[in-house]
Amino acid sequence: MRHTFIILFTLLYSLAAVGQRQCGTAVALQQRVIEHPYLQQVIDNNEKNMLRWQQLRSMRPQARAATTNQAVTIPVVVHIVLDDPDLVTDVQVMSQIAVLNQDYNASNPDVSMVPPVWQPVIGNTRISFCLAQRTPGDEPTTGIVRVKTTAGRSYDISGGAPDVKYDQYGGSDAWDTQKYLNIWVTRLSGNFLGVAAPPGVGYPSQQEGVVILYSAFGTSGSVGRVYNLGRTTTHEIGHYFGLKHIWGDDGGSCAIDDGITDTPLQGDNTYGCPAFPKMDNCSPGFPGIMFMNYMDYTDDACMHLFTAGQAGRMRDVLENTVASLMSSNGCTPVVLPDNDAALVAVNGASGKRCDNRILPEVTLRNKGTRPLTSVRIQYRLNNGTPVSYDWQGNLASLQSVKVTLPATRVTVGAYNLQAYTQQPNGLPDANAANDTSSSRFHYDTEVQLPFEEGFEQDSFPPPGWDIYNPDFSFTWERDRNTGHNSNASALVRNKGYNVNDQTDDLITPVLDAQGHDSVFLFFDVAAAVYSDPDMLANVWDTLQVLVTKDCHQTTALAYSKWGKNLITRPTATKDEFVPTQNEWRRDSVDLTALVGKDKFQVVFRNISNAENNIYIDNIRIVTKDILPDLRKAGVLIHPNPTDGIVWISFYERPDDLLQVNLYNAGGQLVASKAGNAIGANNRMTFNLVNEPNGVYFVKLIYRNRANTIKLMKVR
Repeated sequence: MRHTFIILFTLLYSLAAVGQRQCGTAVALQQRVIEHPYLQQVIDNNEKNMLRWQQLRSMRPQARAATTNQAVTIPVVVHIVLDDPDLVTDVQVMSQIAVLNQDYNASNPDVSMVPPVWQPVIGNTRISFCLAQRTPGDEPTTGIVRVKTTAGRSYDISGGAPDVKYDQYGGSDAWDTQKYLNIWVTRLSGNFLGVAAPPGVGYPSQQEGVVILYSAFGTSGSVGRVYNLGRTTTHEIGHYFGLKHIWGDDGGSCAIDDGITDTPLQGDNTYGCPAFPKMDNCSPGFPGIMFMNYMDYTDDACMHLFTAGQAGRMRDVLENTVASLMSSNGCTPVVLPDNDAALVAVNGASGKRCDNRILPEVTLRNKGTRPLTSVRIQYRLNNGTPVSYDWQGNLASLQSVKVTLPATRVTVGAYNLQAYTQQPNGLPDANAANDTSSSRFHYDTEVQLPFEEGFEQDSFPPPGWDIYNPDFSFTWERDRNTGHNSNASALVRNKGYNVNDQTDDLITPVLDAQGHDSVFLFFDVAAAVYSDPDMLANVWDTLQVLVTKDCHQTTALAYSKWGKNLITRPTATKDEFVPTQNEWRRDSVDLTALVGKDKFQVVFRNISNAENNIYIDNIRIVTKDILPDLRKAGVLIHPNPTDGIVWISFYERPDDLLQVNLYNAGGQLVASKAGNAIGANNRMTFNLVNEPNGVYFVKLIYRNRANTIKLMKVR
C-alpha cells in the first residue's frame, strides 16, 4: 500500500481546486523526494547549476545574445494513450505544435495583450518544435503514436505518471529522450491537466517528458472549454526546461521565488482571468503580479508570455542538460535507399542460459524501397568462426520477419553474439550502419546439491545467480552490513517503491539433485511493514519461493507469505527496517514434489506494495534419501510393528491407485481412504491408537490389480 500520508497529501492538494487548472509537476516531485530522500540533493544541485548559468549569462551579455539568437527546432513525438486513440486527431496534434511554436517564439497573437509595463521583458526562446519525421531507427514517421488502453483507463500523476510511459503497463515506451521531446496525451486522474518529468532532477531517462490531459491538448477536436488554447502543454514544457511555477510553490508565502529576476514576487497561484493590475501579499503595489505568465494557473485565454529571464533559463537547460536535442536529426525526413537489410533484434540468446544449445533468432527488417527477396545472415560468438544462413523470401518495404539461425553449442562462459547481414538482393547494402545487432548471454556451471549461499562475496548477484527486474527500478541487492550471524544478506527496499505490485526475482544457479528422493530449502528471513499489521484489506509486500525447470519461462509456487505471516518485527516501522539479530526467522520449504528428478532453479520473488524491507540470508538447499526398502518395493508401511500411527509411503505417486482399505484379522473394515488422499510428501496416514493389538491387513486397490500387506500393532 502507498504510504498513507502521501495519499492524503495528494488528495488534499487535488481537491483544493476542483474544476480549475491543476499541474502535477511539483506534487509528483515532492512525492518522489518523500519516497527517495536522496533526490533532494539532486534537485538542489540542479537548481544551483541553473542559477550559475543564469549568472554567467548576465556577466556576458554579448555571448548571451549570440546564444539566444540561435534558432533551434526540437523533434517531438506525441504518444496518444487512450481507450479511443482516434479521439485526438492529427489536426488536433498539429494545432498544439503550432501553439508551441508561437508561444516559445513570442509570436502568439495575444502577446499584444501583455500590459505595457511588461512588454519590455517579453522573452523569445528561439525554440521551435516539429512533429518527428523519422523514428529512432531512421524510418519515416508522422511523429504520432497511438496506443489503445482498457475502457476508461486513467493515469495517476504520482512519480510523473510512469505507467503511461511503458508498453508493459499499457502505455507507450518513450522514444530516445536524448533525441526527442516525448509528449504523452491521455486521461489523468485527480483533476490534473498535466505533469512534467524534467531532465536533471532524478527521473529515469525513459520517463523524461510531459504528460497532458487529452481534453487540454491543442485547440480543436476533443479539447474542452477554458483550457482550449494549448497553454497546458506550453506550461508543462516550461517545467521540462527548468521553470518553476511563478509563485515558487511556497504555499502562499513570499519565502520562495521562482528563481527568475524579471518575474515579480507572487504569493500563490491565480485562477480564472483577472483584470490588470492584480496585487497580492508579495506584490502589493503596481503593477502587481504577472498572472498572464504561462507558468501561472490562469485560463488559457489569459496566458500570454514567458519573460526574457524565463527564456534564458530554458535555453540554459536546453544547451547544458539536453543539448543533444539541438543536434537531433528527428526533424529531417528519411530518404529510403533501394536495398537496405537491417537486423533490429537478436532473441533466443540473452541473459542467463540454462541449456548449452543456443538457437538464435533475429528480426530482419527491410529498410529499402525494393522488396527484399534474399540476404545472407551471419553470426559469431566472441569473434569466433561465423555461422552463415542464406535467407530467401519476399519482404515488403518497412516490414519485418523473424529468422531462426542455425543452432550451436557453447561451453561454460560469457558470450557476445553478433549477427549481421550481407548482400541484400545480391547487391551491396546501402546502409551498413544498421546491418549489425548483438546480444550478450552467459552459460554457467550447474551446481550439485547440497548448495549454500550467504551473500558474503562482493559480487551480486553471486556467480551463476540471476536477477529478473522487469520495471528496471528497485530490485534485489546485497546489504554488506546486515546479515543473520553473518556480514551480509540480500534484500529488496520495498519502502522506496512508488508503484504497487512490482515483481522482482532472485534466481539460483541451475541445481542438479542427482536422482535424490527429496529436496528441502532452508533460509533465514527478516521483514517488517510500514502500515499497521492488523489493518484489514491491506495489500502487503509478499515473499514467494518458486521452482522453475525451464530457465524461468514457467514457475511453480512452493511458498508464499505476506503481512503478519511474513514479518519478523511485530509492529509497524516508519523508518527503513534494519533487523537486529533477534528479528530473523528460519523458514523451510519441501521442494520434492515440484522438483521431481529434474534439474531446477529456485526463485525468490518479492512482490512490492511499498511497505518495508525484506531480507533473506543463509540459503541452504539439501537432499534427503528415502528408506532403501521403499526405493526397492515402491510402497512401504511403517513403522511395522506400530504402536498407533502408521504411514503408507510411496516411492512415486501412483496414478492408478483407487482406494486403500485397512482390515483387522477378522476381515472387518477398520478405515478407508481414497487413492487421491496421498499427501505432498507421497505419504498417507492411518491412526490405530484406539484399535486393539493384533494383526491387520492393508489392501491397496489399483485400477487393474490389488496388493495386500500385513501389519502388526503392539503396545
